[in-house]
Amino acid sequence: MSRFGVGSLRRQIAALAIVPIGGLLILAAASDWLLRDDLESVSYARATALKIETVVDQIRASTSVEQEAAILDATSRTELQVERVAAADLSGGEPSGGVTDVRHLIRENLPARFISAVQPSTAAGKLRDVLVVQVDDDQALAFLPAPPPPDAWISDREVSVVLQLMVLVLPVGLLSLYAARVISAPLLDFAKAAETLKPDDGPDRPFKEYGAAEIRILARSLNDMRSRLRSMVEDRTRMLRAISHDLRTPLTRLRLRADRSTQPELKAALLEDISALSDMINDTLTYLSTEMAAEKPVNADLPSLLTTVCSDFSDVGFDVRYVGPERFAYHCRPRSIARAITNLVENGTKFAREIRVELSVSTKGGVRIRVADDGPGIPGGLRSRVLEPFFKVDQARTLSDRGGFGLGLSIVDDIVRTHGGRIELSDKVPHGLVVQIELPAGDIVAVPSIFPAKTTVAQIPDSVATPL
Repeated sequence: MSRFGVGSLRRQIAALAIVPIGGLLILAAASDWLLRDDLESVSYARATALKIETVVDQIRASTSVEQEAAILDATSRTELQVERVAAADLSGGEPSGGVTDVRHLIRENLPARFISAVQPSTAAGKLRDVLVVQVDDDQALAFLPAPPPPDAWISDREVSVVLQLMVLVLPVGLLSLYAARVISAPLLDFAKAAETLKPDDGPDRPFKEYGAAEIRILARSLNDMRSRLRSMVEDRTRMLRAISHDLRTPLTRLRLRADRSTQPELKAALLEDISALSDMINDTLTYLSTEMAAEKPVNADLPSLLTTVCSDFSDVGFDVRYVGPERFAYHCRPRSIARAITNLVENGTKFAREIRVELSVSTKGGVRIRVADDGPGIPGGLRSRVLEPFFKVDQARTLSDRGGFGLGLSIVDDIVRTHGGRIELSDKVPHGLVVQIELPAGDIVAVPSIFPAKTTVAQIPDSVATPL
């Protein structure tokens, strides 16, 4: 069986299609033979004919009148009634029962050496509708068989059909189970492995090479492709990190030279360009970094984390405020969440005067974070593209003098997806942008507040989650 399981998939399918047909033919022939033999051995007519044959042979072999009387008396106590008649009673008319009468069926099963006749009655006998069998030249025996047993609820022909259908259905069922277990199982494993596959993490060969020959070839090809993709991603990441790292040295020299400049306007312009290039390098390194994905989830006080992010911006003069509960523990990667909210708030400060970070908690433990600003917003047709790496929306939010590689929202999207959540961009009325983050319920632990809460989770209205 194991050799068959690792053979060619085409051979397995061919074998599984041919074997049930052959088995059906064999079992059909065997069932016909068995049923025919069963009919001959247990049929009522055959059994009664055997009894009559035995009684006649015993009468012929008896040596006295007493023995004959005892045999007839014992036979009459059964369902087969019998009496002695003259041999002349073998001649006479046919009964009204016709050839389908049970006596005709019994007569057909008697040996050919027996002389018999079906009679409505005998000359001196008391029984009617009997089967008369000759014993010798002078005497005969008239037998009155009991009525045949009632027909079964299912005929022998129907039994044969049912058996043949079972032979057909059983292999088909086994074939389905086999296909689900042996053929489909590797493919389902491939699908599961592909869903959890990461370009720069996990085993080198995540697809198990087992099953039929074609499936093993497919798994081997997928593993080889996985190795090539990982090598390509690592080479790209290594190159970009090297470039970003090497750019820091000339940027440092430029900053030192700009600091020595005696022209204030030129110095300010140079420092602004150098700062923009440094931010681009930091964004690139952050996007390529694996530290965020390696961070272990912990129970963090989410309101405190969001308040800290808002305070960092408000301390330097931006109008950034937090709205939501004061205490709520959420199972997450706190540094990653802080990085995502920081990117959203920083993006808002470039184009808006007022930013609000709002937190609401669902009854099932999931959280919703909204970052709303009053800036120019983003056109609806570009909202899905702004999450792509290196994409910049110059039409809605001019970045020509702001710098940036277009990685801020890409980093946010990666962080949200690693938490199993989703991000959605929408308009704010009358103008502005709302970035809404939906995170699923985690291992939540309530954090008691040491101060009177101004806003509790139960008091947060549903309107907090809708655009202002």
